[in-house]
Amino acid sequence: MDVLAELRASISRTCEIPIDRIHAESDLEELGVDSLASAEIVTDLEIRLGRDLPVDVLRHLGAARTVADVAAAMQATFTGSGDGSGR
Repeated sequence: MDVLAELRASISRTCEIPIDRIHAESDLEELGVDSLASAEIVTDLEIRLGRDLPVDVLRHLGAARTVADVAAAMQATFTGSGDGSGR
């Protein structure tokens, strides 16, 4: 699964931004991703992926600065490599 692509698609739908304007290095704040949008993005991903994401993912979204930061945290969650922080 391409976590970055799925995340970009969710951000595009949630924030109504063309997907071609959303890149790994895009700053979440500049894209308009606030705490409400973060919750909506997580819900969208859960529905589309058919799996629940741990609460940690939403918590880490608040600390993430870029789309790549969020994708790394999600990938760590999916692979079970840590606490979802991407480390």
